[in-house]
Amino acid sequence: MLITESVALHAADHAASWTGPLFIIGMPRSGTKLLRGLLEQHPRIRVPSIETEFFPFLVRWVQRHGSPEQPQAFAALFEALRSAPYFLVRPAGARPFSWREWREYCAGHYDAAGLFEGFVRYETGAAAHTGLIWGDKSPAYIRHVSALLEHFPRARVVHIVRDVRDYCVSMRNGWHKDIRRAAFLWGRDVAQAHRICGAHRDRCIELKYEDLLHAPQVQMRRLSEFLNIDFSDAMTRLASPVERKGYAAGRTEVVSDNRQKFAERLEPREIRAVETLAWDTMQLLDYRPLYADEQRQLSAFELRALRVKDAVQLVMRNGRKGFASALRFHWSRARVVN
Repeated sequence: MLITESVALHAADHAASWTGPLFIIGMPRSGTKLLRGLLEQHPRIRVPSIETEFFPFLVRWVQRHGSPEQPQAFAALFEALRSAPYFLVRPAGARPFSWREWREYCAGHYDAAGLFEGFVRYETGAAAHTGLIWGDKSPAYIRHVSALLEHFPRARVVHIVRDVRDYCVSMRNGWHKDIRRAAFLWGRDVAQAHRICGAHRDRCIELKYEDLLHAPQVQMRRLSEFLNIDFSDAMTRLASPVERKGYAAGRTEVVSDNRQKFAERLEPREIRAVETLAWDTMQLLDYRPLYADEQRQLSAFELRALRVKDAVQLVMRNGRKGFASALRFHWSRARVVN
């Protein structure tokens, strides 16, 4: 990524300030792409357009094999990583990926954090000592907030939360997910991230998707203050569309009414089911249930059955790409994410 002269000068002025990492987390279909697009309007912020998702894999690899300090070991790491979804969806027109250049960007730091920082800096062109802020947007890291804070002492985490009912609508419409399992996972993962972020308020900030849509300037000013960066009005609109699915697909403006769609897209019994499975976390985040008045848990059997159902739907949805390639993609994702 080339840096214009003006941006380079701007970056140089801030070379001594915080330069990352910035982690944007949240459940899928909850506004992480929108937030990344808005934050990237700041001239110092660099975030890959593809979700990495493989940081937990790097941690496990280093634990098992040790730091890949020698070129041969680094090449072995790359061979183990190159089947990750990141590389499967990396644009064909992008420059060829060079593990040797990635290694140079690690600057001699070959622990999991150094490997990841080097990777993101290499892919985004956010070279060290330029004042550019490097970061990542991977919803899957909502389950790994503690690890991010542990491995990256200077990390700042932005957790975006969407109303579980609209989240379930989007998951069903976009990915054919079962709304019961979606609601259960929302309740579990959002609550965990909320508690961890609440215990590290100096390093984490939380915002609601609905608040971002209603008052983008207010929320982006708030984020700018948290990140210690200058706010500009450019950070309230997208340079290009980031969404290809749903109501906001193809839009560059913040779509203020893309909320509370569940009232017209879910039946009352479905709303009740969602609220019942996410009731505790809705209370925690100040979302008001319309029908439910208590929490219900999914049994282990129910959860397994719904997981199988979702997996079958994913494979069928990707059938036009080929059954084998669909299985390969989802197997490789499970290998690096979990």
